[in-house]
Amino acid sequence: MRTTIELPDELLVKAKTRAALAGVSLREFFIEAVEQKLAPATRKIRRDPPVVGGQNAPRVGVLTPEQIDEAMFG
Repeated sequence: MRTTIELPDELLVKAKTRAALAGVSLREFFIEAVEQKLAPATRKIRRDPPVVGGQNAPRVGVLTPEQIDEAMFG
């Protein structure tokens, strides 16, 4: 289907540049952009953080940021 839309000049220049850098036509670029915007949102499942401290808690050493992310977000 064919349609006409008005875009701010700066936005059109950015879109043309990105499309050219990606090696796709402006039409393909806009189709992908609209499809991404309309796609259902995906969310990371958050788990409760591990319990730290307390009398019966296991002793935990120093964790790296990557280990913390893995423990919290999987």
